[in-house]
Order: sequence, then structure tokens, then C-alpha cells
Amino acid sequence: MNSNKFFSFSRFYLLMRNDILLNHKKYLLTIAGAFVLGFIIIYMQMPSKTRPNFVFDASNYVTTFMMCLLGLGAFVGSAFSEFSNKVKTSNYLLLPASNFEKFLSQFLIRAIVGTILFLVIFWIDSHLARIAILSHLRNSAGQLIGLEKFYIIKQFHYSMLLIVSTYPAVTYWRMFDGIGMIMVFFSTGMFMFSIKIFFRKLGLIKTAISLVAVMYLLAVIMIVLSHLFYPETIGFKTADTYYLLSNGYSNNNIFIYSIAYLAPLFLIPLGYFKFKEKQL
Repeated sequence: MNSNKFFSFSRFYLLMRNDILLNHKKYLLTIAGAFVLGFIIIYMQMPSKTRPNFVFDASNYVTTFMMCLLGLGAFVGSAFSEFSNKVKTSNYLLLPASNFEKFLSQFLIRAIVGTILFLVIFWIDSHLARIAILSHLRNSAGQLIGLEKFYIIKQFHYSMLLIVSTYPAVTYWRMFDGIGMIMVFFSTGMFMFSIKIFFRKLGLIKTAISLVAVMYLLAVIMIVLSHLFYPETIGFKTADTYYLLSNGYSNNNIFIYSIAYLAPLFLIPLGYFKFKEKQL
């Protein structure tokens, strides 16, 4: 086996197979836990006799989806768990595979496969929770009675997560917004995945703290720029520079989406080269 070769399908397959054989119980427990916890979270958000909010629609599903994304972020941020121990780190780095193959295997398992399973689990849990709530609201004859007959729990479908625009005077789906939000989630996941490599102990917690720190840093930069270019700015407020472009998007949309699109181009190579440093 040529250990200097950048990528080999057979070697990559053996690396993935070895990871699954060693960690399959942990992965199965994670999937089972995600099913149970996801169902509980969605069930607790839906209307019931003790939570009579009557309507559970797209906006509620979006909020619940965002809550569940924290679990996916934790799973992605748990990559390279071997780096928390010196012995495990040495054993992992000595595996007969290239740096790129090791980095790619973790990316596929945590980011790609993890996201696919998350989407499947959330879809199943949302339907199971809806069935459970409706069956709980019905009487012994299978009918909704009293206030329960006014409850509306819509069936979940992923088109609900797209952003609706009312510009210029009609409501329609804007795919750019939907893709932009996907890139926001992807960039956050890549931050959790790549920055985790910089920490040894308590890597996931430190990565989460560093993400919050970056958000606060961006807020501080915006405040400083507001004071520089808009002297009338008071205290910790930012200047009100919101305006719409001719295509209906605001300058804030463009700013956020630009960061979301460009961040992975920086974060993924950063994580890879940091991983190579550990090999050295």
C-alpha cells in the first residue's frame, strides 16, 4: 500500500469500514436517541389539551426544526473524538490512510450521512407526533369534541422550511432564500466540524463557545463601523441602514448570505490543514 498516495478508493473503503465496525453501537445509540428526543421535542411543541394554541403550521415547524438542529450540530461537532485522548490520537493518526481520506471519512459520516439521517428522522417524528396528538385529542368514538375540534395540526413537508416573500405584491417561494438558509446551516455545521480539531479536551463545548464568541465579535464590528460612519449612533446600537434592492432583497439578506456562501470555502480548508498539523 502506497501511504503517500493522496486518495485510494480501496483504502478509503477500508477506513470507512473500520470506523463503522468500531463505532456502530455508538452510531445506533445516537440514531435511537435522536428518534426519541426528536419525537419528544416535536410532541411538546404541538397543541394539546394542556397547550391549546389551536394552530400548528409552517412557522411552528420551522421553530421546532431549528431546535432540533442543535442536536445535529452536536453530532457534527463530535467529529474526531479520538483527539480527546493522546493514545487514541496516536492510534488514529497511524491508521494506513492519507490525511485527506481520514478527513473526508469524518466529513461524510458526520456532515453528509448525519444530515440525511437527521432529515429522515425529523420527517418521521413530525408525522408520528401529529398522529399521537390527534389520537390523544379524540374521544372513545374517534371524534374531536369541544375546543379540540378547532385544533389544526398541518402535516409536515420540507417545503414549509422555504422562506415566503410578499414582494412586490404577491406571495411566492424564493429559492434563493431557501438555498441561502441551507448555506447558513451548512456554514454553522462546518464551523462545528472544523474548529473542533483545534481543541483536545471538551472540544464540542469549546467549539460552541467559540461560535458564540464569533457572533459577538461580528456584532462588535458592526457597532464600531456604525460609530465610524454614522457618528449619530448611540451606545451599543447599530446604525439603521436597512434598505431594499430592486430585486426585493435587503442589504442585510445579501450580507448574511454572502458570509454563509463564503465561510465554508475558508472553514473546510482550515480544518483540513489543522488536521495535517496533528499528523506532523
